[in-house]
Amino acid sequence: MPENNQRFDGAWGFKSAALGIALLVSSSIAWAVPAQSGGNPIKVAVVIGKEAPELDRHAATELCGYLEKLYGIRTTPSDKASKKAEMVILVGNPETNPAIAKAIGAEAWPKLTDQGLVLKRVSLDGKPTLIIGGGSPKATLWAVYELVERWGVRYLLHGDVLPDNAGEFQLPTEDVTLEPKLRIRQWRVVNDFASGPESWGMADYRPVLDQLAKLRFNRIYLSLYPWQPFLHWEHQGVARESAWLWFKFKYPITDDMPGRELFGNRHEFWNPDLPLEAPYEEFVAAGEKLVHNLMAHAHARGMECMMPVNVLEFPPEFKELPGDWESVKQLESLTIVPGSKTSPDDPELIELAATVLQATVNTYPEVDYLSLGMPEHRQWAERYEEAWQALDAKYGISQITSLEDVIAAAGKRPGVPGGTARAIGEAKGDIVMLRFYDRLITEHRALAESKRPDMKFVYNAVAEELFPILSKIVPPGSETKNFLAYTPARVVQRREAIAQLDTEEVPAILIFTLHDDNVGLLPALTTGSLHELTKDLRQHGWAGFSTRYWLIGDHDPCVAYMARAVWDEEATPESVYRDQVRAACGAAAVEDMLTMFRELEETSILLEWKALGLGFAIPGMMMKHWQPGPMPETFAKAREGYQRALAAAKQAREKTPEEKRAYIDYWIGRFEFGIGYFDVIEAVRAAATAEKSSKSDETLRHAEEALAKARTALEAYARVARDQSDRGAIATLNEYVYRPLKEKVAELNDNH
Repeated sequence: MPENNQRFDGAWGFKSAALGIALLVSSSIAWAVPAQSGGNPIKVAVVIGKEAPELDRHAATELCGYLEKLYGIRTTPSDKASKKAEMVILVGNPETNPAIAKAIGAEAWPKLTDQGLVLKRVSLDGKPTLIIGGGSPKATLWAVYELVERWGVRYLLHGDVLPDNAGEFQLPTEDVTLEPKLRIRQWRVVNDFASGPESWGMADYRPVLDQLAKLRFNRIYLSLYPWQPFLHWEHQGVARESAWLWFKFKYPITDDMPGRELFGNRHEFWNPDLPLEAPYEEFVAAGEKLVHNLMAHAHARGMECMMPVNVLEFPPEFKELPGDWESVKQLESLTIVPGSKTSPDDPELIELAATVLQATVNTYPEVDYLSLGMPEHRQWAERYEEAWQALDAKYGISQITSLEDVIAAAGKRPGVPGGTARAIGEAKGDIVMLRFYDRLITEHRALAESKRPDMKFVYNAVAEELFPILSKIVPPGSETKNFLAYTPARVVQRREAIAQLDTEEVPAILIFTLHDDNVGLLPALTTGSLHELTKDLRQHGWAGFSTRYWLIGDHDPCVAYMARAVWDEEATPESVYRDQVRAACGAAAVEDMLTMFRELEETSILLEWKALGLGFAIPGMMMKHWQPGPMPETFAKAREGYQRALAAAKQAREKTPEEKRAYIDYWIGRFEFGIGYFDVIEAVRAAATAEKSSKSDETLRHAEEALAKARTALEAYARVARDQSDRGAIATLNEYVYRPLKEKVAELNDNH
């Protein structure tokens, strides 16, 4: 699908758009909307306040752009309506735009939160007038996008879909007020793989953030890691001096690789805003600049910003400091953490953690929240009893639950990878971590002399058995970000945990996984599970969600559902799918595409439950399958699901006008890749089986077959690649699938 605007037939009618939302019907106003004068577009004035905030100005500029694209109406924002104007649109609210106060009077403005938006018809100086506004400038921007959506535009992650014929210019027939059901809609950025946004420069980020603003996301989470080039700091004479991307892995671009044409003249896949093979100082300076630019653009689109502060994970050079250190349990072990012999109460460790915390807020004082995370592999678990006692003495947590009950509940937590021992270890380790953070922030007052002593914190991935005591422990104004399981289907099986958190005291958000790293680079769609979880979040008063993904290309249907369900409780995956497909492809393609999405979701759930780790994009990704025996039945079933989805997509394509096929062609390429990936695994298994039986000719034949199928699969994906994540995925697949197979074939030929 091209990244510019697309067009489609049909529009979302005003009544259907208002399903499940509150309507505020204005008093009867005698006004008529002139059609067009002498075949010329109607003259429309877009009015903002003279001292309007930047978001109001951006909202008005966006409105003018869509008026021209859809209706040929050329106008620019002004603080005064031209006398020639036949219609007036006022952008803002009574505080930011005096014309709105004049038009409606002091009492008529609806009661709104800072996220509430309004479309209200009035009359100003005898002219029909529409107010587009909100309880804050960001809500005013969302109100513009709400109106434009009602005009028939659809927002995808790679651009807009415009109607082929928007019809005559019209305004809503009813006044509308909207308030979101979930107040936090967070989108993760940066993260840690070449196939994810760690590889994006600002040219990649800006258009996606712009689309997310149209979809009314209101926060980004900058998922930064301590080994990445985004924060320099020093402590007691030791300075940071090393940094890497994507766990220090390398992805060469070579002339023989499938998809070579996607990478220009580059010899290695890399983030375009960061210098390749540069000295540390230059590398980190560019990294910090990228983060500042990313937050600036997010703020300019009405989004808050959150980032983690890694106060217990350090670059390896800090091993020079006295203490007990061990390598972190993660890919490549690039960082160090305090060893089990280190006391959480160690004053030197507290000072070191305070240095990192201060460096983070002093480098990025514009950040709105800091996230305090629990280590993926918990430490200090053996000190949980003394940590509990300290917290109990200070906050009286035993009045809410007992330590014994917490540990017993963790032992009964179902479906934990690693089993009961891991769940209990998480609960114990998190008790110690909560005590450590309490000491650092409230007792040591680590931020008292920083640029942001007022910083707000989000506690990330706390063991669910500790939910009942969080409101007692965390500082006022804190939030929680919660990770209940790796994949959405697994979270649905654990949905009872959502009811355990006191969301009135501590706002809570749930991680919504769109694409798990362990499922990897295969096609995936998780909307059905996220629909169930969205209902739970609304029911139990959670604040919202935070996305987790690597690729973005598969997720237009899911993101559209998430965006709509925030405002419309009646929205379902099917209703949103129908609307999006009708927009992008035409009505004739809807039923076949619904079949395609259903097959994809069922296959995604199968892989979530029975193939976690299948496509984990790390060394050995394909050669781990070099094992004798047939391909596992789960893989065969997943391939059949992709094949059925592909057949449905091809049927939809035949019913779609040629100029509208880009949306479907993307899915066809993705499914051909997914099917081909399983074909490669099958051929690899056949080669390993022949090798075990010392059948050298057959081994070589199957290995060559695997290599040829890998090229075909990657070429299918490369054909529809459209963003930096796709390019990163193809570079990764070449390194971990194509090249190892090519080397294996060469080895077999040499030994033949």
